[in-house]
Amino acid sequence: MGKTETKMKRKGQKSMRELSGNERRARRKKARHRVVIMQRIFVAVFVLAVAGGCFAIVWNLPILKLDRELKAGEEYTREASYDEAIEYYEKALKIDCESVKVYRCMANAYFGKEDALHAKQILLEGWQNTQDESLLQYYCTVILNEAVAEINNNSCSLETTQKILSVLEMDADNTDASELMHTAYKRIIGNLVESNNTSLFYDNNEGEESCAFALYEQIMNKLFEIYRTNPSKEVKDIIFQYAVIDIPELKMSRQHLEAYRKILEEADTLGEDESRSDLLSCLNKEAEIQAIFADIFEEFDAGNYEAAKEFIVSDDYINIRDAFINGTMEYWNGATYIPINRETVILKQTEKKWTFEFPEFKEEDDTAGIITVCGNKMTDYGVQRCCIAYEPSEGTSGYFPHTEYVISYMYSNVMKKNSFEAEMNYHFETRTWTEEGMTTDMIGDWGGEYQWEKTY
Repeated sequence: MGKTETKMKRKGQKSMRELSGNERRARRKKARHRVVIMQRIFVAVFVLAVAGGCFAIVWNLPILKLDRELKAGEEYTREASYDEAIEYYEKALKIDCESVKVYRCMANAYFGKEDALHAKQILLEGWQNTQDESLLQYYCTVILNEAVAEINNNSCSLETTQKILSVLEMDADNTDASELMHTAYKRIIGNLVESNNTSLFYDNNEGEESCAFALYEQIMNKLFEIYRTNPSKEVKDIIFQYAVIDIPELKMSRQHLEAYRKILEEADTLGEDESRSDLLSCLNKEAEIQAIFADIFEEFDAGNYEAAKEFIVSDDYINIRDAFINGTMEYWNGATYIPINRETVILKQTEKKWTFEFPEFKEEDDTAGIITVCGNKMTDYGVQRCCIAYEPSEGTSGYFPHTEYVISYMYSNVMKKNSFEAEMNYHFETRTWTEEGMTTDMIGDWGGEYQWEKTY
């Protein structure tokens, strides 16, 4: 009994030990299972986090953001919501300022809202940023189409020419632009002749019409620059055409003559042309005349009429007088009383031959003063008279009132004691013109021993 109980007791204790081991193994297994589950959860969370991050990165990739902004802009364009479309195109350009497609789409949106100015700016900016030829051609086509429209609706002007020239400046080999330059010139000249507009390059100082010479000079200088960069026959032919304003009469402010002369001189270096060379010679003659009279103008302006005594017997003045009397004066038009004006010159063309003349005092309200050459055959006892007149600025508009001073050197009678004796002497007349008529104060033997005065 004792042995049996002891044996059973030991067997029970062994079973208890075996159960405890199983339990421990079960617990360890459960623990490992929990770890595996946690690891899997962690991996799943990590994968989801990575996936979400990758999605965010992909979503914000510049190429995809650009595509979204571009598509949104295109959608608004299709709906004719051009302002909204432009906003999205602007966002797209901030992402990629070299996207050719965005520039084209944005330009189209501006055209859709009839804002050609900004459309052209965008195309030009796009070409400058990308150097893409398709954008340049798009821009040039728009400019040339505008010029064609102005030519066709008879509103062609130097501004039209400037537009075409901007295309040549970027693409000197653009044949369409070259042809349009010739067409625009013919249309401008035709309109001037038809309307008898002689004052294209005349600055009337009244602000009613802006003088076109400054723009013309810019056009010519740009043509010369283009030719120096790309010396093609096409550009040279355009220069030759534009250098001569081919109309019968052209009124020009003298302040522009020197610049115009330089334009003709530079054109002549590229090749000779009979009409252009003749025009240049005409302008050179005008400059020569101005140089001869420059000093006497200053003296007269200062009221020093005594200076005329020496001037009217000088070789320069006598040669000018005799050339008019004999009909041998070259380039300078005039007969009998020939005005000299420092503000305005009138160029005239007949059968490709050029001449110039000056407006009279009554034609120039704001003149600083007019000198008149007496170029008629006027003899006293067979001796040719030397005579010159000067009409100073009156500082008022209109012809009346004004004063004219006439200085003559002639062979005439001079009262000496109790008899008249004929000899060369100076006469000085002051003629006052009013609406009622003219009065004259005459001084004979002016400055001489037997000076006399008379009013009539």
